[in-house]
Amino acid sequence: MFPLPLPPPSAPACTRLLQVERDGNPLRRFGHVSPFIGKLAPVCARHLDQIGQLTRAALPDLPEPTLVIGMTESSLLLSFFMARWQQKPVDLRFTTRKDRATTDEKLAFREPHSHGPQHFLALDRGRKYAQIVIVEDELTTGATLRNLILALCGVSHRVFVATLRDLRPQSLRDELQNEMLSAGVELEVLSLETLQWPENFAPEKPVSPLFNPFGRTPEALDGALQELREEAKTFAPDTVFMIGECVDIALRWWLETPENSRPALRQITRSPWKIDGDATQSAVRFPKIEGGSHYFLYNFDVSLSRRVVWLAEKSNEAIGAKVRDFFEQNGIASRGIVVAGT
Repeated sequence: MFPLPLPPPSAPACTRLLQVERDGNPLRRFGHVSPFIGKLAPVCARHLDQIGQLTRAALPDLPEPTLVIGMTESSLLLSFFMARWQQKPVDLRFTTRKDRATTDEKLAFREPHSHGPQHFLALDRGRKYAQIVIVEDELTTGATLRNLILALCGVSHRVFVATLRDLRPQSLRDELQNEMLSAGVELEVLSLETLQWPENFAPEKPVSPLFNPFGRTPEALDGALQELREEAKTFAPDTVFMIGECVDIALRWWLETPENSRPALRQITRSPWKIDGDATQSAVRFPKIEGGSHYFLYNFDVSLSRRVVWLAEKSNEAIGAKVRDFFEQNGIASRGIVVAGT
């Protein structure tokens, strides 16, 4: 297995990445994933808050308005926690592989090495930003980042990229910088693993971002959120599972839930990884539905859950049914929430 380059000895623990070998993706054999975002283990809010605080310390004071973008799927939670630790409200948006119904303007760009190369980003029509902060877990070639920034040239000409690790060779870094300079874009990339905690750094309390990252209709957003509130109150799940990109409803509910009352958060992901006995100890692979992608649940111990709630989009509701069947077969009671209009 190709070794992951060692981080600097002083790298903050929150920037840790695990190497995974991709299964069935000839365009990209290896990847790296944060152990804190819910794919390999329950979400670790403590480490994700530290990522948010580290980014806050590294970035200059953000002018308003600022747009923060999380890249699907692995950077959605990273961007959420980063956004909530900025001391001004920011507009948080997620990229998506789904061509969702929305009244917002939709930008399209491509991820060349992905199993789902076409991506979309919903933005308020005609809105301009003083700057954009794009959050990534890792940079390997920068090709997807390039395509996104070029699609955003009409939105802002000042872009920061905050990534846990920048694995690009210097030649690719220089190439992207030169191309952005020619396009009139001021670009700065922050590799968080190279940073150190500032002395006497004491961040203020987090601020909730302006938070409808997929541009859902109010009916879909409020309906699913209210349903989750009711399930949390009456069913009292010990774990909430987010299927694919459907993380925004759970995160909105998480913000309003007292810390000592929050159940575990897990993600059922489209990321296809081989079992390596290290990062991935086991995998539940849910059947493809109508030619779509498999979904995976990694490192799940059935003995640790008795009552769970899962959230799915309308477009992958059939995966939710397979998830429900899996829990039922393992003696786990489950309730499902399907977000309308997706």
